[in-house]
This record gives sequence, C-alpha cells and structure tokens, in this order.
Amino acid sequence: MLTPTQRGTAGEQLFAACVTLSSAGDLELFKPLTDDDHTDVTAGRRGRVPALAIQVKTALSLDRQGFAVARMSFPEGKARQHRAFVYAVVYVTDASVEAAWIVPSADFNRLSYRGAGRRGKGIELQFMASPTRADRWSAFRCERMEMGPKLVGLINALPAGRPPRVPGAHLLLRRE
Repeated sequence: MLTPTQRGTAGEQLFAACVTLSSAGDLELFKPLTDDDHTDVTAGRRGRVPALAIQVKTALSLDRQGFAVARMSFPEGKARQHRAFVYAVVYVTDASVEAAWIVPSADFNRLSYRGAGRRGKGIELQFMASPTRADRWSAFRCERMEMGPKLVGLINALPAGRPPRVPGAHLLLRRE
C-alpha cells in the first residue's frame, strides 16, 4: 500500500509528464523544495518566469458513489486564493491519468464542500467529482492530453503585468 507521500509524488510526476507532453514542451514545470504554501509545482511558458502555482492532488480510486475524492487542509483557517493559483486533481488508474480537473482557486474554493480541519483546527475543502458523469466539476474536467492546453489558457487569461521589483535586485528581460 502506498503512503500518502508516495501517492502524491506519483500523481505530481504523472501530472508533470502529461502537461509537458500535451503542451508540446511549451510549458516548463518547476518543483519547489518545500510545499508549505500548498504549491506542489509551478508552471510557465518556456523561457519565461513561472506564471502559475499549482496544488496537485491524486486520487487512486473512486468512492462507492463513483467519485474521485481529494481533500485540502488549511490549518490557518483560510483557503489559498489567487488568480494565478490553480488546483489540479488527477485520477490515476494503471499508472496513467484517467481524468483530471484543472480548477482556478476561486472556483475550487466556491465549489468545494467545507468542513472543520483535523482536530477542529482550520478548514478542510473536499473535492468529489465523477470522471465520467456530469456534475459541478464537469466544466473543469479534461483528459490527460488536454492538461497542457488548459494551463496555457489560464496563463493567457492572466492580466499582463510587469515583473515584480525587488530593491537591490536586477532582473534581465528578454525581448521578443
């Protein structure tokens, strides 16, 4: 039996492979050394800075109702929300992504079931979706070869902005 860490790592690796392949290499993915801020991977167009922070959750089976289930805990009591923060839930069978849901955090926070966090601390968001039937999550469901294009669409929808300014730092920009 896989540990939760092994299950999560396997899902993240499959997610990364599908995004890289389905974007034809247009997207580059980066893994933070830690994920204390609920970011498992960041993604951006090749040659540019990462544009999206992504929390990846993995479901290896369906519950009795046929739903892929994923839970996110926020001990501090507030779910993370930002236009560049995305949840990706992957339903994995036979070492392959059977279905995925790419959900902007605002939509995820609005549609998730809410409950008390572990030991009554904070909140827990619960995702429950069918990989085949219509439900509240259907608009976000995609197949493995649609994952990259979905992320590219989210990146393209982000407002244009200037790179952040950090006192004392110099950012070299590439002209295109």
